[in-house]
Amino acid sequence: MPERRQEEFLNLPFQEKLEFLYGLPARQKRDLILSAPEAERLVQSFAPETFFYTLKEIGVADASDLLSLALPEQVKSLFDLDCWDKDRPNLKRMREWIEAMAEGGRKRMADGLMELDLELVSLLLRQYLRVHRLDEPQEATDAPSDRFVQFDEHYLIEFIRHDAIQAHILEFLEEAFERDYKHFTGLMEEVYWGVEAELEEEAYKFRGARLADRGFPDYYEAQGVFGYLDPQNFLAIRSRYLAPERDTLEDSEVIAPAMAPVITDGGDSLFNAALTAGFAAQGKRQLRSEMAMVTNQVLVARAIDFGDLEAVRLAVEMTHNYMNLALEHLAGGDLNTAIEHLRDTHLQLLFRLGVSLTIDLRKRAQAVVARLGLAPDRIREVPYLDSPFREALAGFLQRQPQFHASLDREGAVVTRDFRVMRDLHLGYAVLEQLDAVPELFKALLGLDIASAAFRANIAGHDIRLSQILLTALARYALDRRFMFAPIERERLCQARDAIMTHNERPARLSDSFRRTVDEFMVQRLDPNLRQRSASFLNSCLNHLEEELGELDPRSPIDPRFIETLLIRRQ
Repeated sequence: MPERRQEEFLNLPFQEKLEFLYGLPARQKRDLILSAPEAERLVQSFAPETFFYTLKEIGVADASDLLSLALPEQVKSLFDLDCWDKDRPNLKRMREWIEAMAEGGRKRMADGLMELDLELVSLLLRQYLRVHRLDEPQEATDAPSDRFVQFDEHYLIEFIRHDAIQAHILEFLEEAFERDYKHFTGLMEEVYWGVEAELEEEAYKFRGARLADRGFPDYYEAQGVFGYLDPQNFLAIRSRYLAPERDTLEDSEVIAPAMAPVITDGGDSLFNAALTAGFAAQGKRQLRSEMAMVTNQVLVARAIDFGDLEAVRLAVEMTHNYMNLALEHLAGGDLNTAIEHLRDTHLQLLFRLGVSLTIDLRKRAQAVVARLGLAPDRIREVPYLDSPFREALAGFLQRQPQFHASLDREGAVVTRDFRVMRDLHLGYAVLEQLDAVPELFKALLGLDIASAAFRANIAGHDIRLSQILLTALARYALDRRFMFAPIERERLCQARDAIMTHNERPARLSDSFRRTVDEFMVQRLDPNLRQRSASFLNSCLNHLEEELGELDPRSPIDPRFIETLLIRRQ
């Protein structure tokens, strides 16, 4: 760590130290904390989620130094977040955390474990020991003495599992017996009498209540964060809610940064710009905390394992992306307007508006699919569409609509969240092109691509709509007949000469061919359809130019490497 940065951190007041730590990589955050004289206070001021994700990013094996400074309540939250698989306790992760806690000493380990629900600890203990009640005659045993431990005249503890944390379990029991005999006897009774299913149910219920208090609703309640609201009536909907209070904290109040890197200072989104430019430190803290609450709802609604850092990171990004999308929609890209909307809008409403904007796009995509003669609720990909139309439409139709990155010239062939209004505009532009395609093929070739007969004819063949259209245009360039008939192999060079320039490398579509296409479209299409289908036609022509442009005009064409034209088999 640069000494200058450490010195800068150490000279800050306490609250500003917390702000300084926000958004830093976890290991750098740890090193700064441990260098501070008030390291324990810093750790204990962290929100439970922030503390948990910091430790997870560092790694459990290297987390003991910070863990030893934590409050027992923070340890309990850590177990709530990381030691469950849906409604079942994850005992493997419990053992990992106990091993890390033990490095801070048996006292600290016992502090944390005695704070946990008795039922949860009992479930772990049942994996390691069997309790014998000495007042029960049937419990008499003559097993080897090295397997038994006795702390009082009531219970005999038999260890049935030996591994890396067995010694820590014994140390914990010794501490519990010495500190709080009632707690110790409660554990013994639960291990002896408890029914595993009932212990799990009780522990899960207590955990759920605590998570709800911290903004983690139950699964069904959390679904509301994805609830649709009409973007056209958003301002009226917002007016029904009390306006949020921003910048209302006193300077003396200490508010820890919210969970994970929810808002990054280096991002160039409108949301981050409005946050940075429009709010004082207190308002930023409030917004971070509120955004963390929304993110928590997203995690629960999507049933994401809180301990899966990559899945959590994606959920945090998605939360930001939807909010930024909504803010751009409301503000039209203007920063001052964005600040005012961010000041007046609850972040959950902002998130729902972003979700709803993409749902409207999905509805439009479903209408386009219906015009193609397909069932919108069944189809997820239209095989005869070209890339990237096919992949883009498939992304729009998902339950959570996705944007295909190639539409924005990112060079990627992956889908991602909608981030900005430009993504939505590109999505609608693609759908407008596809919406005109059935009419285009009907007007030019008399083909009803929405019919079952068309789909039956091309079923089993890897045929794209662009191939049909380009083949007909190539046939027109060769014979002045616009028809859907594959090009003969021996005429491929002749077709190339009729379409491409001759003295360039790479070659391009010749001006005469482009004029021919334009004149033909004017003859066959009305102005409205010609305008609506122009982008689709241009994308097809661009594919043709790209494929034929690099071919050596002095060499014969190998039909195996031609994908834009349909070629007749020999």
